[in-house]
Amino acid sequence: MYHKVSEQYEWGLTTTTPRQFKAQMLALQHLGFSFSRIEDYSPDLNQVLITFDDGYSCIKEYAAPILEEVGGVATVFAITDYVGQKNSWDYFPEDKQITHMSWSELRELHDKGWEIGSHGKSHRRLINMSSKNVHDELATSKKRIEDEMGSEVTTFCPPFNAWNSDLLSQIEYVGYTRVAISYPLTGLPKWSGEFIPRLGVYLHDVMPLFLAKIMTNPLSPIEVLQQQMINMAGDGKILESWLKPQ
Repeated sequence: MYHKVSEQYEWGLTTTTPRQFKAQMLALQHLGFSFSRIEDYSPDLNQVLITFDDGYSCIKEYAAPILEEVGGVATVFAITDYVGQKNSWDYFPEDKQITHMSWSELRELHDKGWEIGSHGKSHRRLINMSSKNVHDELATSKKRIEDEMGSEVTTFCPPFNAWNSDLLSQIEYVGYTRVAISYPLTGLPKWSGEFIPRLGVYLHDVMPLFLAKIMTNPLSPIEVLQQQMINMAGDGKILESWLKPQ
């Protein structure tokens, strides 16, 4: 799970440099992995899933050419109200905001075999909304992406990784069959669809740490613990978002 692949430095950990990203993709290729979209994934094959939350323009600029070099495709989760717009939904000053891909950029990736999934309309925490508003976030974003891409959208990624059994029921009702999450990674409830558990890749992930996310090694438990801590810290980010004027 990536967010940004960019040369632009930021204080957060969610930006991976193009040099890091290329080294990571080459390592996966060297290990014999093939790259799959979530909708095509088969556990019987030696496949790896690369996903990008939020759909930033830097993914089209930096990550897509690198994946093309290794014959790879990926899944992008778009926020439909912010396509082509700055990420003003996040708690950053205006001069630090960055741009999301436009519909034409998303279509270009889709035409190259990428999957475009939904990250909702507004990147709001869905489990605190009314059922009517949740349905609007799920259904409207799904239909907009389907209309723009010309293909069915089957995968949803809950903003802030905030989900519960009620949200799963609504996700299923709208017609999604897969949910991409980053916490928890085990002990997941049963439902008619499929969970896609993911580990985030961050700026500090040197190669041994990156490989621990893919293959079992002594560092793997540390990577899982890191993911748990990042999700807990994310609650503080959510509190800031609640206090931000709408």
